[in-house]
Amino acid sequence: MSTATIARLKPYLVQLEKGKSYFWCACGLSKKQPFCDGSHKVTEFLPLKWVAEQTGEKLLCACKHTKAQPFCDGSHNSLSDTYAEAGEADGVGVVLVDYVAGEGGALKAKLDNGCYVIRVPESALSTLGTMKIYPVIGVVDGAKNLSQYQAVVATGQSPVLSYPGSDVVLFIVSGQGTVNIGHRAFPVSAESGVCIKPGEGFQITNKDAEPIAMNISVCPPCATPETLEQMPQVFDTSIPDRVQGVDESKQEAMADRFFQVLIGDKTHGTPVSQFIGEIPQSRAAHHRHLYEETITILSGEGFMWTDETKTPVKPGDTIFLPLKQAHSLECTSPDGMRLIGLFYPSMSPSINY
Repeated sequence: MSTATIARLKPYLVQLEKGKSYFWCACGLSKKQPFCDGSHKVTEFLPLKWVAEQTGEKLLCACKHTKAQPFCDGSHNSLSDTYAEAGEADGVGVVLVDYVAGEGGALKAKLDNGCYVIRVPESALSTLGTMKIYPVIGVVDGAKNLSQYQAVVATGQSPVLSYPGSDVVLFIVSGQGTVNIGHRAFPVSAESGVCIKPGEGFQITNKDAEPIAMNISVCPPCATPETLEQMPQVFDTSIPDRVQGVDESKQEAMADRFFQVLIGDKTHGTPVSQFIGEIPQSRAAHHRHLYEETITILSGEGFMWTDETKTPVKPGDTIFLPLKQAHSLECTSPDGMRLIGLFYPSMSPSINY
């Protein structure tokens, strides 16, 4: 046989011990997946021996198509023409959760295990000069590795902001203007991501009448930004290019879905990944990630599902998913759904189990 057998599509979550040697099954025939049991002896395949670099949980490939042996790289999502969808029986008995008004009039739907969806009217945002801002995700919400703010900048210049010791990733939802970082100025427009390194300050310039709406994501989390009287003359020259917009040549397929990483470890040296994606009218099968994740709906409507709950979502809603939370996002709009996601630690958004 010249093609490995697919043991299963989803990877195996395993606990590894630093310094210990392991043998990963490459043929797919082992009964001790994802590890070798000698079944490869009737094939031309050989197991992969490697030594764990650290103690902890890792996802090992089960489809045997990964290009990052022995680890999952998301290749299992493209082994069929359609992305794995929920079955007819999935969701029986699930409770529909309503949104409840909270601080400042923000609406929140609380789902399983700390997962929630938040809907923030502009009236709930606090004024900070020409900027209005609201914390949609933070430590008080159960997040451990990131915080996120929804912000709007009117005509003029925002205050100079800094999140000391944290990587900051912006996403421009609408509008256009300039992001100033140290002595550099970067033009930005809708659906572009921006990377700001630790120790740097940033300022938004808006010369148009239309406000600039954006997400501000911070890792490690920071409760409140510092407002500075002047811009720090700090700019990390190791990452000269800070803005990335949508580029079809950089999109990656996941069956009938796609995503593009805008900001990540490979492009900008950040511990967080920011991606933009599009899904067709469908409901994904339940899955989990080894990271905290935030998703903001850009267009399209549907439902966010967890183990025992679901709630409707629409453009402007932000979803927080704790580590390992089982979930699926359903799109009910015939034209599909567009979203922006961000998670820590940085990896491919296609890696799930």
